[in-house]
Amino acid sequence: MTITENEIRKMLREELTKQEVRSMIDDKLSEYLKDRELKKQIRNIAVDVIDDFFREMWRKNGFWKNPLKNR
Repeated sequence: MTITENEIRKMLREELTKQEVRSMIDDKLSEYLKDRELKKQIRNIAVDVIDDFFREMWRKNGFWKNPLKNR
C-alpha cells in the first residue's frame, strides 16, 4: 500500500496545526539551550574547584610533601 504525497499532507494537517509544530520546535530548542548552558556552568564550577585545589596544595606543599619524601 503506497501513500501519496497529498494523503500525507492531509494527514499532517489533520493531526498537527502550525502552532503545535512551532511549539514542539521551540520546546526542543529551549531544552537544548538549557542543557548546553547547564553543562557550561558545571564545567566552569569544576574548573574553579580544581584550580582552588591545586592552589591550596601548592601553598601547603610543605605539609604533605616532606612526609611523603621521608617514606
